[in-house]
Amino acid sequence: MKTDWQQIRDMMNTVIDSCEQLEAAGLREEHRAATVHVNGVDCSVQEFLISAWTLPENIRYQIIRERHETRDDLPYVPEAARILIAMAQACAELVGARDSAPAKTAIEGMNHWYKAYAVPHMTAAIKGAG
Repeated sequence: MKTDWQQIRDMMNTVIDSCEQLEAAGLREEHRAATVHVNGVDCSVQEFLISAWTLPENIRYQIIRERHETRDDLPYVPEAARILIAMAQACAELVGARDSAPAKTAIEGMNHWYKAYAVPHMTAAIKGAG
């Protein structure tokens, strides 16, 4: 099974950059009603926010459908997908928490564990298995 990791990286970087830009712009709950004129229509921040989480959900279902149509269905949730989901959920809990820096030491340890321990050891085991 091959994965286009660059495509996944591009998607994640796009959403991270977008969220960072919105935070830098000062996005707050009271801005949901703010509007901007786009192609002759007033669009609210809330409408854009809803689209920002609905669009990836819809793309997910399109991916599932297209994989099914090409008989490339997933028989189970791949381990890498589970890792991505868990890390994305953990990252989501950090939004807006910079000042309190929750779990900072644990996160540093986890990052070290992936880079220096888990991946190198798993890679060695896989290579050793032939």
